Amino acid sequence: MKAIITGSFDPITLGHVEIIKKASAFFDELYVVALLNENKEYLFSLEEKKELMELSLTDFTNVTVDAYSGLTADYMHNHGITKIVRGIRGEADREYEEKLANAMKSYDESFETIMIESDDEYSHISSTFVRECLRKGQDLDGIVHKNAKKRIVEIYNSKN
Repeated sequence: MKAIITGSFDPITLGHVEIIKKASAFFDELYVVALLNENKEYLFSLEEKKELMELSLTDFTNVTVDAYSGLTADYMHNHGITKIVRGIRGEADREYEEKLANAMKSYDESFETIMIESDDEYSHISSTFVRECLRKGQDLDGIVHKNAKKRIVEIYNSKN
């Protein structure tokens, strides 16, 4: 069975990796896809996000990393995916994700959203938090994957 996890992954965090690890245990194939939301400003390009995701997810044999600038539903149709995995850090996330799940279901009845709660140790980590640490010159240990840490800093420094 196939599933997809989407997000901005600007950049991918250990919180994302934890949700991906949990989800990868339930599905034969898991697509982890960085999406472009034209209403958001990003620090990392889609290509950079994909590179950072690949560096962070080397331990997973059933994970396909991709980047896409279209609609999630179109990507799902193109790849024969009906299951959507969403990570939940708290009640605010849950409300938002339930609305998104309902929208996806109304778009296509075959779409099913599975919500996975983050462990407490990762619930405070977000891409916004990582970007703030970068701006302040703080170390990224414990918030991004060790394989991606150096590259995240290199990309950030090249833009600032």
